Amino acid sequence: GNFSAAKTWKSLYPPLPLVSWHNSVWYKEHIPKHAFILWLAVQNRLVTRDRLRSWGLNVSEVCLLCGAAAETRDHLFFNCLYSEAVWSAFFNHGTLTPPSNFNEVVSWVASPFTSVKIKTICRLIFQAVVYFIWAERNARLHTPSTKASHILVKEIQLILRAKLSGLDRTTHASSHASLLSTVHQPSFIYTWFEFFQI
Repeated sequence: GNFSAAKTWKSLYPPLPLVSWHNSVWYKEHIPKHAFILWLAVQNRLVTRDRLRSWGLNVSEVCLLCGAAAETRDHLFFNCLYSEAVWSAFFNHGTLTPPSNFNEVVSWVASPFTSVKIKTICRLIFQAVVYFIWAERNARLHTPSTKASHILVKEIQLILRAKLSGLDRTTHASSHASLLSTVHQPSFIYTWFEFFQI
């Protein structure tokens, strides 16, 4: 027979089945460093204080963001007063109500939405909030600095608006030939200001 490097590779390393959360983390428009941190968080692989304690390390269990409860993945990203303030800045307008549990939000952002743009923005928000909350938690652990939740929200808004502007430019350039089909399509930025930053 004929030798095939591709067939040899596939026989040595068969592809693994996709996990249920794959589309919540890895999708075309993702921001790589945000997706990576979310990938770790979805698998509960971030080194939160509850994990450190489960390994036998003598560390405080108290959340670095609120100082009021034990630091677990679910607390840090959804039940902490700090993270609740961050989430509410994006979803407190009554149009969209995501769940308040980590695994349920992973499923929610992968579920069908009425608008592809809204779904993309919700995924980007989810990844960015997890990324920035984790970064703030680590900054508080390793430096004396702290950021108020409204400052973190402003940083997230700035990053996401830049990303959405880029997506609009890409969409506009690729659909320039079929301009008539996109005339009535709202842009990512328009959708952002209509639903997420009112």
